[in-house]
Amino acid sequence: MGLIDRISLLVLIVSLAAVYCITAVRMTGTVYPTKELLDGRAAIRFLDVGQADCTLITHRGHAVLIDAGSAYASSAMAQIVSRYAPHIDAFFVTHPHEDHIGGAPAVLRASGVEALYLSAAVSHESFYEDTVRTAERRKTDVVTLSSGGTWTFGDITVECFDTFGFGYEDLNDASLILRVSVDGMTLLIAGDAERGLEGYAVDCGFDLHASILHVNHHGSSSSSTEQWIDAVSPKIAVISCGRNNAFGHPSMTVLDRLRSRGIAVLRTDRDGTVVLRGGEWER
Repeated sequence: MGLIDRISLLVLIVSLAAVYCITAVRMTGTVYPTKELLDGRAAIRFLDVGQADCTLITHRGHAVLIDAGSAYASSAMAQIVSRYAPHIDAFFVTHPHEDHIGGAPAVLRASGVEALYLSAAVSHESFYEDTVRTAERRKTDVVTLSSGGTWTFGDITVECFDTFGFGYEDLNDASLILRVSVDGMTLLIAGDAERGLEGYAVDCGFDLHASILHVNHHGSSSSSTEQWIDAVSPKIAVISCGRNNAFGHPSMTVLDRLRSRGIAVLRTDRDGTVVLRGGEWER
């Protein structure tokens, strides 16, 4: 092959790479290869972060993150998040417990985050204060929620139910209750909400129905009452919990309640990171 031919081939390769990068960024927000490039379907990823929560929703260059796991191994977690979402439209922290917010500073440093949404509950722990300071340094808007609302990011819609009137005694029951709608999928996620907050939300008459339920509090027996599960009426339930965790999560009682209703159960301790696309589990 002559010099002219080699130069022409190099130009062609560079041109194709540029076209790929432009197309990938426009469709998915990242140059990292994903199946969304092929079919345009959204992805909901329940990351395997041990005994903690981290959920990433991505579609057509937009991304919403809900919780960020614990500080343990947060750098690796943040790298995975940034791979799929170098730009995050909205980062919601359901409540200020370390296993939900501990990894937030790493995420804020690894990805460009437009806005950080916090529950009205405030913690004076170092991980909470570090999160707020990091957000301010990174020029991320910090929004403290004290009422319900609805936000739209591209084709991703996030609804926060107005449960702020509930008089909680434990931070678990200060959790945000969120419903995310994207590409025909609906996800109900409520952090560590226990039976008290669950009952309050149901009694308020909110439409909690969703095709996918992120099971509260890692599948603890203190959550996921029959009333709650029936109000959500999901087809799929995802439990985020650590392998052989000391809490015995998920509770067999909760598993029985889900399975008796014909709800498919997926678990990060057994299945690893769970990815749902088009409402189906991507194995």
